Amino acid sequence: MLKVTEEIKVLVADQSSHTRLVIEAILNGEKDISVTGLAADGDELLKLLKEQEPHVILANYDLPKNNRLFTFKRIFSEVPTPIILMVKRKQLTLELIKEATALGVYAILLKPEHKKYPDFRSIAEELVSKVRSVKQTINWDVQHMLDMLKQEVDSGEGINPDIQPIVDTIIVIGASTGGTQAIEHIVKQLSEDLNAAILVAVHLPAGFTKSLTQRLQSHTKLIVKEGRQGLLLKPNKLIVAPGGRNMVIQPIMGNTANYKIGFSEELAYTFDRPSVDLLMQSVANSSIKQVLGIILTGMGKDGTVGATTIHKRGGLIVTQDEATSAIFGMAKSVIDNGISHHVLPLSEIPHFINSYVASQNTVSVADENL
Repeated sequence: MLKVTEEIKVLVADQSSHTRLVIEAILNGEKDISVTGLAADGDELLKLLKEQEPHVILANYDLPKNNRLFTFKRIFSEVPTPIILMVKRKQLTLELIKEATALGVYAILLKPEHKKYPDFRSIAEELVSKVRSVKQTINWDVQHMLDMLKQEVDSGEGINPDIQPIVDTIIVIGASTGGTQAIEHIVKQLSEDLNAAILVAVHLPAGFTKSLTQRLQSHTKLIVKEGRQGLLLKPNKLIVAPGGRNMVIQPIMGNTANYKIGFSEELAYTFDRPSVDLLMQSVANSSIKQVLGIILTGMGKDGTVGATTIHKRGGLIVTQDEATSAIFGMAKSVIDNGISHHVLPLSEIPHFINSYVASQNTVSVADENL
């Protein structure tokens, strides 16, 4: 496993000298990443790989002397190294995903289109994030990587700007002390056909959210999952942020019509994990049509910044009242900042959620009939 303190060494392989230099500049601009070599074809890639022993390879699918992924096959058998594969959208197929994953491809990066030279700076954040994700890799689980990438290609292949979103309403619930019981109370009373995705972030250490997820599933017919990289947001699905990790949402294949679960290395405004602020901000900054933020019981101020972002984009904010809160901290901070639209006792919050989603659906149907 790559040590957290160790600089990530990257080898970039692309036939275009312009692309190599741009990517080198992007990655070398990060304090924890260093480009150790640049290769123009498969032979040069293998030579540099054996000399430099990088942690990750960033390679173009069209790399010369890599016909039928021959170079990747040699890497996999001779010097196994995680590969981030750069492909054009039209090249991405399930067959390619299966073959590439079996040969150590760690992630797929869609190349920017519609320009003589791909504008990699427009996807710099995604590029850096995928390189950094190697830090969390202990062993390659080929089947896991295949499942994750397959999920992306199944939902993203053939995407065009006019695609209809899978879900247009997201509810984000944040809590801390006393939050697990409050969330269970809410979930028990949610509508079985709630046409919205629900994201939950409650301050818990790693390992504790698995049992919470199982308990919530026992109380509802909604699909309840613990968040993992690439998990799709869909109606009637509730996703719990894993303990100790900052869950966010990200566009699928760079297309902002639909979203998947991702994780952020960004420092939150508080030290609490999972961060309610970061999750809410990622949702507020998305193109999702309706957003409802709910802040429940808990100590501290996590959620105030995120709720403010939702409020500014025109979303709705609900807070739990003092009488039913185990600790009136997080909700009080949101209320004191003047960004709570409704302060409700816990018993009324599930009914409010059901009514809110039902009313949004009614409005959507009316709009379609105009």
